[in-house]
Amino acid sequence: MTKNSSAPKEDLLPLPVPLPLARKPHTRPVNVSLKQLRGFAAVALEGSFTRAAQQLFLSQSALSSLIRGLESELGLRLLDRTTRRLELTEAGRELVPAVERLLADLDRVAGDLRDVAERKRGHVRLGTTPLLATSLMPELLRSFVEAYPEIELSLFDASADQLLAKLRKGELDLALATFDVSEPDISAEPLLHDAMVAICTANHALAQAKALRWEDLLDQPLLLLREGSGLRALVERHFEPLGGCPKPALEVTHIATAMAMAAAGLGVAILPSYALKVSALANLVGVPLTEPAVVREVSLAHLQQRSLSPAALGMAEHLRQHLAVAQARHRAKSPATKRSTRRVAP
Repeated sequence: MTKNSSAPKEDLLPLPVPLPLARKPHTRPVNVSLKQLRGFAAVALEGSFTRAAQQLFLSQSALSSLIRGLESELGLRLLDRTTRRLELTEAGRELVPAVERLLADLDRVAGDLRDVAERKRGHVRLGTTPLLATSLMPELLRSFVEAYPEIELSLFDASADQLLAKLRKGELDLALATFDVSEPDISAEPLLHDAMVAICTANHALAQAKALRWEDLLDQPLLLLREGSGLRALVERHFEPLGGCPKPALEVTHIATAMAMAAAGLGVAILPSYALKVSALANLVGVPLTEPAVVREVSLAHLQQRSLSPAALGMAEHLRQHLAVAQARHRAKSPATKRSTRRVAP
């Protein structure tokens, strides 16, 4: 059986070509000025060019020119003017509420931005190390909140390396810490100097010394932070000329742990003097280390390529002022020629 060649071949019929979608004609963005909108809103509210011009501190001719320019740009008559009265057209009545909302929103945003510029509002993200967070930050942040009650504050405490990473990611505005090396993309301003001290119990054989040399600690059981920390690297660097760092009696992760071990009489901890401020252990003293004296720089850092907000600038100024006072008090209470005590003031 053969197929009928005369049968219609419907499956071979050409498909209909879809018509192109109609495109909306390109419209030019409306180019109106804020002065024109304010002028129109004033005339609509006052119902008079004279009163509206007085309210805006303009001449009537200047105000009339603004309204004509607005009408020309919109292609609509907004006001019907006669010698006796002034009335809104239908287009004018429709435009009034939109213009009033727009002007109110602009005024609100401008007010908010003025508050930000004047440091009445804003948000500051500050990072610092755990030691500084517990020794310096409570009083500093309390005084900042009193001075700028409407500024939102976030505090992040972590190692210096973590703080630098947060700065680079844009997750922090400022970081207060001791940075071991200079970073080309980071602006760091020294604000505080913190001397290294030998921390031991008050009845320890070394406790009565006015100062200690690093070599005086060679035969002492040392309580050191674990390798990898900035403080451990600093300690090892200053023992290097003496034949290397002695094997520690204990290695710990946290400064508070080292101080607790020292308070228990297990050895001598080598730590920044500010560690004594946050310790609740009354039987600890700090003896300054000399030959060489080691001072850590506590710096305020931010990313060079990113501008600081007014709120962050306010925090930076606050830290500069209060840490200058703290440094002066700290030096007065703990001069290098005297034995440090637990009550070292910031």
